[in-house]
Amino acid sequence: MSKSYKGIRLKQHRVYSVEQLMAAYSVTANTVSNWVGEGLRPSDNKKPYLFRGAAVEEFHRRKRLTVKNKLQPGQFQCWGCQTSVFPAVETVVDYLAENGRHMYTAVCPYCSTKLQKISGETDRDLVEDCRNPNTPMDCLHEEKASVRGGIWIKAENDAPNFHAENDRIIHKWQTYAGGYSEKTIDKHLAAIRFFESNLKGKPFAKLTTDDFAAVRDELKRLSKAQAPNNLSASTIKHYVSHLKAFFDWLLKQEGYRRLPRDFDGYLKLSKAVLAQAAQVKQKDYPTLSEAEELLDAMPSKSLVDLRARAIFALAFLGALRADTLVSLLVKHVDIERRLILQDASIVRTKAGKSLNIIWFQIPTVFEKSVVEWVVRLQYLGFTGEDALFPDTKNLKHRIRVNGRNAAPVPVMSTTHAVTDAFSIASRNSAAKYTPHAAKHTIGAERDVRSLTHEERKAWSLNMGHDSELTTERHYGTMPDDRRFEVLESIGSKKTIDPRNLSESEKAKVFDSILEAFSNGR
Repeated sequence: MSKSYKGIRLKQHRVYSVEQLMAAYSVTANTVSNWVGEGLRPSDNKKPYLFRGAAVEEFHRRKRLTVKNKLQPGQFQCWGCQTSVFPAVETVVDYLAENGRHMYTAVCPYCSTKLQKISGETDRDLVEDCRNPNTPMDCLHEEKASVRGGIWIKAENDAPNFHAENDRIIHKWQTYAGGYSEKTIDKHLAAIRFFESNLKGKPFAKLTTDDFAAVRDELKRLSKAQAPNNLSASTIKHYVSHLKAFFDWLLKQEGYRRLPRDFDGYLKLSKAVLAQAAQVKQKDYPTLSEAEELLDAMPSKSLVDLRARAIFALAFLGALRADTLVSLLVKHVDIERRLILQDASIVRTKAGKSLNIIWFQIPTVFEKSVVEWVVRLQYLGFTGEDALFPDTKNLKHRIRVNGRNAAPVPVMSTTHAVTDAFSIASRNSAAKYTPHAAKHTIGAERDVRSLTHEERKAWSLNMGHDSELTTERHYGTMPDDRRFEVLESIGSKKTIDPRNLSESEKAKVFDSILEAFSNGR
């Protein structure tokens, strides 16, 4: 992996220990110490050091920018770290190249890459001065200011760029919340950082009821649809819920037990305030027939095309989330029993829920796309322990390797392939569907079909919902145009007056009513 660390992304709201940075970047503690020397500032001066994710990200971004800058005297370009460095003077060796040019070689102090550059007169003078025993050993590093990360350094108005007073207690909370899913932790942290930012980083140990009321008033202001950067009613509700959970935990921690215990009363917002909040836009989703047309129109020339078709099809067959799709293994699709084996110990699922999902009764083109993909993988040498949807690199190189002892093909760490599949499917459609549209389509299909109460319950459970209300409330909600169409059709229906019916017609109506009751409708 390149030492520019471009492929590594930390969570901006999270707090990381030295050990966590070492694991994330695959570096040693000495490298983290070097970063601190170059300008990465810890959250505070206490040890062990802690670092805000946003600060570490910004530090590496600025370091990468130094590649484009002109080298200073004594500075080398390291192509391993993808940045400019000052090596230890004892590693600098001067030699004469075949073309007569003076050259320097040295060793990168961070990744031990061999460095080389043409030595100018200024470089040679500086190195010779540094070799003088009376010169400080770090003389080459005196001009390192240009490499500084600039993180949390006091600005001219003496205001810090980040609030870090609460990072240590937030890091402790992260350990406590380790049992949650990663997305849940991120959402809680977003609410905590929102609270902290609105109080300009005030230490949590010094909070008063006025502080909670101030955050409530800010949420109240942001609830107005016309407010800049307004928040939806759903976001506000979640913020309040997450803050209550956090401060309930905080009240039990040493040094925070004197916080106002009635804080939750100061965060409450009335229903009237939430009613005026910006409403979440109605989710676009295709009907099942429209989804079938989209799948038929998807290209199928290459392995990547076939993978995209299978991803799109399986999303509808099992009403699966994007993260669940990309974390499935080949063995999790049982073609013979038409099952998706959602094993939460392996597959990334919401709330860590394991579930066996039978394929929904939808057009066979969806089943065909998935079956063809699994058969193709098996032909290419994939086994049950390999990823069902490998990334492009592994997909192109896993060609009929029989009797191998190679490590299983890993699942993808991101959901980009799912997003791309839905983007390809809807490229010629007026609406651009997201991966979550599949769950909405399947949720709406439950209401389109004439199902018994027991069948509707089974449909919801197969979607992973413990309650039918979850399916009813959040998936396949009725768009405005459909609502208008249904309501307008009501007036066109003729009302049956039983007094005008014959005896045989009355008997038929009575029989249909009995049948409806017996079926639970």
